[in-house]
Amino acid sequence: MTDPLQIARELYGLDATARPLPGEHDLNFALSADGARYVLKLHKDAADLALEDAVLEHLREEPAVPRLVGPTAASNGYTVRLLSWLEGSPWAETPGDMASLGRTVARVDRALADFTHPNMHRPHRWDLKHAYDGLDHLPHQVIHNDANEHNILVGPDGDVTGLIDFGDVVYTARVCGLAIAGAYAMQGCADPARAVVPLVRGYHEVTPLSVEELAVLFELMLARLRMSVAMADKQFAEQPDNEYLLVSQAGIRDLLERLQHEDPQLAHFRFRDACGYEASPNARAVRQRLLLADAHPVMDGDLANAPVLDLSAGMPPVDGLAIGRYDEQRAIYTAPEFQTPDGRWRTRHMAVDIFAPAGAPVYAPLDGVVERRENRNQLGDYGGLLVVRHGDFWTLHGHLDPDSLATGEVKQGDVIARLGTAEVNGGWEPHLHLQLFTDLVGNLDGVALPEEADLFRSVCPDPNLLLGLPNGTSARAARPDIAERRRTAMSRALSLAYSEPLHIVRGEGAYLYDADGRAFLDLVNNVAHVGHCHPRVVEAGARQMAVLNTNTRYLHASVVDYARRLAATFPDPLHVCFFVNSGSEANDLALRLARAHTGRDEVHVLDHAYHGHLTSTIGLSPYKAPPERARVTPLWELPAVDRPAAFFAEPILGCAGQVVPPPGYLSAAFEAVRAAGGLCVADEVQTGFGRVGEHFWAFELGGVVPDIVTLGKPIGNGHPLGAVVTTPEVAASFLTGMEYFNTFGGNPVSAEIGLAVLDVIEDERLQAHALAMGTRLLDGLRGLNVVDARGHGLFLGVELSSRAEAARVKEGLKARGILISTDGPNEDVLKIKPPLPLSADDCDRFLEALCDVL
Repeated sequence: MTDPLQIARELYGLDATARPLPGEHDLNFALSADGARYVLKLHKDAADLALEDAVLEHLREEPAVPRLVGPTAASNGYTVRLLSWLEGSPWAETPGDMASLGRTVARVDRALADFTHPNMHRPHRWDLKHAYDGLDHLPHQVIHNDANEHNILVGPDGDVTGLIDFGDVVYTARVCGLAIAGAYAMQGCADPARAVVPLVRGYHEVTPLSVEELAVLFELMLARLRMSVAMADKQFAEQPDNEYLLVSQAGIRDLLERLQHEDPQLAHFRFRDACGYEASPNARAVRQRLLLADAHPVMDGDLANAPVLDLSAGMPPVDGLAIGRYDEQRAIYTAPEFQTPDGRWRTRHMAVDIFAPAGAPVYAPLDGVVERRENRNQLGDYGGLLVVRHGDFWTLHGHLDPDSLATGEVKQGDVIARLGTAEVNGGWEPHLHLQLFTDLVGNLDGVALPEEADLFRSVCPDPNLLLGLPNGTSARAARPDIAERRRTAMSRALSLAYSEPLHIVRGEGAYLYDADGRAFLDLVNNVAHVGHCHPRVVEAGARQMAVLNTNTRYLHASVVDYARRLAATFPDPLHVCFFVNSGSEANDLALRLARAHTGRDEVHVLDHAYHGHLTSTIGLSPYKAPPERARVTPLWELPAVDRPAAFFAEPILGCAGQVVPPPGYLSAAFEAVRAAGGLCVADEVQTGFGRVGEHFWAFELGGVVPDIVTLGKPIGNGHPLGAVVTTPEVAASFLTGMEYFNTFGGNPVSAEIGLAVLDVIEDERLQAHALAMGTRLLDGLRGLNVVDARGHGLFLGVELSSRAEAARVKEGLKARGILISTDGPNEDVLKIKPPLPLSADDCDRFLEALCDVL
């Protein structure tokens, strides 16, 4: 019998009404009985139903998945199943919220991650691995495999209420399920490639995606669409009367036609950005290279002192040399070419403008090869355009005279073009549009959507990395009475430096000044990373403090901007930030994260390490005494791990005496810890933010990527700020139901200060400066009569013969107006960790004074 009413009554005891539902292979009916609703399914082929039923039973607690109601039965050659009814309209009729769809697919994938079944490896014609090679290295599991617009149900508020029809479940690359959902959900969208970005973000919120998965995701979406067209054509040729096979094919063909003009690389970058990764994987390396580059000026004239224009409201006449800002929101882009297919406007300027007379020469900042030379002569466009490749990045020069464009190889300082007049440069005031590209994507647009500013800051970094303009181009001894009062008002556990303490009242750059106006060269205070009282840092804090300071329970752009800027300095997959108030708090939180992620307590640390003053971090610090709750590894042995939660390591040990690990040590130690299931934590509280010169982070010296990185001291240039940066997987382990909240961590004032510190490091090229000054110091120190001189950049140590000698040297340097500290197990190492603006004259003065004291 195939009468659904009779089947419902005889097999399930339901006196129901029925209406047919569409289906490709099965007979499907909607039943209503006693106020409840069901789906009755009659299957001719029951070969894989045991797998499907096992999946549904495994997902029984997932509200967006139908449940089996009653037993599977047989009737007149059919296998009969009764499922619960899920409310909602098909996505094909009522498209819903993309992020909600992403979260739903992710929840199902997360629940199926540990599902196994004897038949789950069955071959399946709809497995995307048949249409796309190179997925074997990605995470694999059983997935739904058919989240098309007819299998997704949407509620009245737009949220997804159901994912139905598990007949195509298959064991394959996990990311394929998300790709399938995106492929079908894009249909009907005015700007489909942008429309699916919230889908990817929603999925990542629940089930973090790896960078490898994101790299293939858009191509997999295209592959599924092509696969759908091909399969429909084949099946319809075999079954010309089955109209279900043609459902949605017109929409899919139209979508494929529109997507053929979409740059897959740009879509990939959008997905990375949506998930919190650096949008361009190449961007970080490019920025690092440019921070160390010695570029030729791109134009003549004193650019450092040229006026910086505010072009946000309009384009005034310009007289003489002037600068137009990078990352500026501008109201002048009103031509149709600046509007996206979904009606939004590209208004964020992602280049630097240099205004000068028409005909002015433009110089190559570095050696390169001309890769594109075009004449985009439409009004509002580039006019003459030149794109030069410099190894792993490109410079774009726009608004040029199209007859002046260079060809072939160019050398640093060569004239490569001349500025065009308004008649040939797109109708603009004569100026150079200078833009950096870490990857040539899209149409080489010079203006971005404000919503995509993070993405294009990655793809098109600040050209001031090349220009090096000091102000940036972006639109962002104790006096006796004091000593006496201190002894009675404050704990004596708080130590003072020097036998006769200093009364310091002011700081500027690399200098501190006492109450009598005496200047001291500061080689101690790495906290003042970009220089004591840097005016840009001070102004940023004062400006925000005058407006608002609150906590992270409210949305605030500064905190998010800072998280993205900070994360962009790290290699993948480190990009999730927690904000705290100190390095000690950061290490305490790192410990909690590691234990939450691994479910273990065992922690390993290096001998003589120091990780903070909290109870938990004192327990990680054998600096002064053996810790009670950590296993100490002698230098430089590999950790003897059993079931570790974490291995904490300073990339260069500070309190141990500025000790640099031997080559290969960190990578071997990390490998041993990870092999035992533990996490690797890099304590960059003292060494980070370009101090070591060769790299922005000291862990990069060891060729490793930690699982967690802790930051403090220099991050706020004297303002109490700290951070923990980790991977999405580790961060997700902290979602235990107990909220993490830090009253002051991540407040807007701290965020603005943190942003200003990063700006100064970049604009003043302090990383390259640290490398140059550190090399100068080491060369001089190694010529002195000392036991050892070691370190990287401006994180150096000078080992002397004894504690007494080191103490005498410290006091002798103070008498000569130079401040230094001592450390190490024997207190016999001079620590050199000054503010980064230390000058060459400062270095020479210190070397002469040290030679004299010795």
